[in-house]
Amino acid sequence: MSKKKKIPAQPILVKNTTQPVKTDVSASRPAALAEKPVETVPQGFRLIHFDKRLKWFLGVCFGLFVLLTLAKIHYSSIPYWNQVIPDGSDPKRGLISGKPLPIRVDEWGVSTPFILSQVQNGFPLENQALGGERPALVGYYPVKHLVSVFRPDYWGFFLLSPEQGYAWWWQFKVIGSLVALTLLLMLLTRNNFWLSVFGAFWLVFSSGVARWSFYLLPNLMPGALLLVASIYLFYGRSLKTLVVNGLLFVWAFATFALALYPPYQIPLGYLLIFLLVGFVAREFHRDWLFDKLPAKLLTFGVAFAVLGAIFYTYYTDAKASIDVMSHTVYPGQRSETGGTGFIANWFSEYYGWLVDDVRFPKEWLNSCELSHFITFAPVIFLSLILLFVYTRKADPLLVAVSLFVLIFWAWIEVGFPDWLARITLLNMSPTRRAQVPFGVGNVFLTLLYLDYVRKHRIKVSGTVSALAIAGIIGLMAYVAVLNVNDSNGFFKAHQVFLPTLFFTALAISLLPFVRFPYQTAVFALAIFLFVAPNMKANPLSKGLAPITDNALYKNVRELHEQEPKARWVVIGSQYITYLVAATGVNQLSGVKNLPDFKTMRVLDPTAKRDSAYNRYAHTVYYTYIDGRDTTVINNTFEDGYAVGVDPCSAKLKQLNVKYFVFDRQPQPAETRCLRQVKKLGSIEIYRTND
Repeated sequence: MSKKKKIPAQPILVKNTTQPVKTDVSASRPAALAEKPVETVPQGFRLIHFDKRLKWFLGVCFGLFVLLTLAKIHYSSIPYWNQVIPDGSDPKRGLISGKPLPIRVDEWGVSTPFILSQVQNGFPLENQALGGERPALVGYYPVKHLVSVFRPDYWGFFLLSPEQGYAWWWQFKVIGSLVALTLLLMLLTRNNFWLSVFGAFWLVFSSGVARWSFYLLPNLMPGALLLVASIYLFYGRSLKTLVVNGLLFVWAFATFALALYPPYQIPLGYLLIFLLVGFVAREFHRDWLFDKLPAKLLTFGVAFAVLGAIFYTYYTDAKASIDVMSHTVYPGQRSETGGTGFIANWFSEYYGWLVDDVRFPKEWLNSCELSHFITFAPVIFLSLILLFVYTRKADPLLVAVSLFVLIFWAWIEVGFPDWLARITLLNMSPTRRAQVPFGVGNVFLTLLYLDYVRKHRIKVSGTVSALAIAGIIGLMAYVAVLNVNDSNGFFKAHQVFLPTLFFTALAISLLPFVRFPYQTAVFALAIFLFVAPNMKANPLSKGLAPITDNALYKNVRELHEQEPKARWVVIGSQYITYLVAATGVNQLSGVKNLPDFKTMRVLDPTAKRDSAYNRYAHTVYYTYIDGRDTTVINNTFEDGYAVGVDPCSAKLKQLNVKYFVFDRQPQPAETRCLRQVKKLGSIEIYRTND
């Protein structure tokens, strides 16, 4: 290492630099991303500047993560179980503040019971309660396999108690994403600390993330770190930097790729590519990019070789499961061409304060489906055109992100030909899901524009100024009318007036010729205040008591421990099947992440009803007795089917079904071969007489 050099107080990237600038890069950056000091660098260019503010931010995030995890604090709606299957306990059991959300049943009724089923069974590869083959490999759950190295939000289950592991699962996603996105934005904004922290908050707590129980974050967080590592590998100037970030590149790439959810991954993957290309085009410094080029090429080569080995190992173990999943009726054979539009519309987030989990326009499905991100893209496009006309310059990074927004707007609103959708892989990203990563791109566009425009103000004539402002007012008037009409009268004109006025003012403030003191700070504060209520979109909860202390859970666990090999069936309520799944029993009913053909071929030997159950599905069993041991299987929804069967069927005996949970008092004909072992209010548990 060379001796330390003096650091300029506030480096600014300038057009032409003839004099070398002395910098101390190593002193401002930890070893993981350390750079070798050099004598001559482009003035103002540096990677992440780890000053005191950033170090304090990282320290606070780490401290919060540790404290909240050990305290078993999370944001799950599992306290809703106190209402779904009440057992006489405190209806607020496990709830600290807020209210649990029924609409998030995919979280409290499916994902959480699946996780607990894996925990109770020792993280197995095969778990028929979750589905056929190896559902925990292709689904995103904790499992004893190499893939868990790349599921960091589940590490807590292997290291701590189940309750603390569950808190880790939530906190790692939220706090880890705040850190990862802040680091990425520090790079993209040339170390604009406050804008980076604000941007990370905006992304993580936008309704398109928060109202979906943060499901986007297992893809977004490693994606951000992948881009950080990639940039460091492009610009690294020491072997230590290349080695450390090569390891980060491998881990982040595998973590992003193996969190299998193509509807999010594919658009996010494109966004990462556009961001990388735009960044390199903007920061094309040959002495940085080509320094140690052989070592960089070797690092990338080794990294992709290691990734190839990881993916080969995963694919070998998961091949049968992937084959089953890809050939399901839903979602495997789904192929999209786009053009179906937003669930609401591009600008519906402006009126997010007017909806909640129970009040929303019925045409917009529900409070989750309608949620996405605030956008200022049309205003920014206009501003970039003005900036180019007056300065004859364009920022390559802004151009790249603008292209991403335009392309994905076309995918959502217009659609692509089938051949183009297939070769771009967008056929696997329905527009109702693509609108979420598309919204992420809109936020990145706004953040990067805010950083750019504060250094590139222009002066225009009064006529141009008036026309631009009039155009924005016209746009916002259109937005207001659009949302009143799209909501089919749910929004009233007087209700949309103030939000429209608020966003009109913010849009005008983005124009490159508008100037006033603390302009960026005022904009950021306004967005922060608008987004902040989403921090309460999910409840603040503690522990797993709403599930593990429930009387039904404890009684099923007691019986399961006596006969761990016995299989179970819930007759009736799908909600009971969700809770029973959390106990770890091997049940036929419940949600099947993959079709369980071994079980279904016993119930349907000729595969006559194959299309009904060859899908990801919520399954419900009911009693059907005709004296001929007939099994009736009907497809009820795109993601659901029902099975009618005689509890005394020889088929169930062949499947080793010994326990039945009825959501009511059964008829004598249903229990002719059973005996009651538990009665819990209206819920009754029976066992076969053998």
